[in-house]
Amino acid sequence: MILDSVKQLYRYRWLVVELVLRNLRLRYRGSALGVFWTLLNPLLFMAVYTLVFAVFLKVGVPNYPLYLLCGLIPFTFFGSSLQQGALAIIDGRFYVGRTLFPTVALVVVPVLTNAANFLIAMPFVVVLAIVLKVHLGWAVLLLPVVFLAQLLVTQAVVTILATINVFYRDVQELLAYAVSALLFLTPIFYKVTSIPIQYRSIIALNPLAALTDSYQRILYDGTMPDFSRLGYAFVVGVLGLLVANAVFARYREAFAQYL
Repeated sequence: MILDSVKQLYRYRWLVVELVLRNLRLRYRGSALGVFWTLLNPLLFMAVYTLVFAVFLKVGVPNYPLYLLCGLIPFTFFGSSLQQGALAIIDGRFYVGRTLFPTVALVVVPVLTNAANFLIAMPFVVVLAIVLKVHLGWAVLLLPVVFLAQLLVTQAVVTILATINVFYRDVQELLAYAVSALLFLTPIFYKVTSIPIQYRSIIALNPLAALTDSYQRILYDGTMPDFSRLGYAFVVGVLGLLVANAVFARYREAFAQYL
């Protein structure tokens, strides 16, 4: 079934690209700073969180702004994709049921749109790492691999949330709270070593923690990622996407009745 979705997306790739570009244009239309908001938003949050955690709470992490951005920018990609993607089928109700329109494109476009914003913002982290004299070795070449793992995990979660939200609109109401909770349950503001040992195994189940750790190792520590943890994120992403696509395909024909 997932191969059918891939074939549909490839067949209508021009439409997917056009919808992504339209979303990007709408986001920055009428804005004086335009695409620079993609950089400004995480920088503003970085300043606030650095003040709170590094200055007030004294977490004791050297080069804290870099450490923070290594996790904050990827999480922004994930969180924004979820909040926009959960509404994708409902917002695209006029396309649902159209014979030629691939409904699966509705849940893919929000993820690709936020992925584009992520790719615009992420080079700033690399520049900041160079400015702070972090040794970026060959490990930096693995960033696309980490990004691919995150793309799979994000698409899986968005697909299943968008599907469930068609039938239970409570999902979109609860999602903002869930994303906020997940932000603080992922080692972005603090190091894993600061978590009590008995809770570390629970945090390790979070694929975002594995992805954040990979970004931090590459861009903050200048070392290779933990391949076992990165592999875990890949497995979660692939299996999650298979399950999500099966759920989507199972209930796709019923969407029009509830929209």
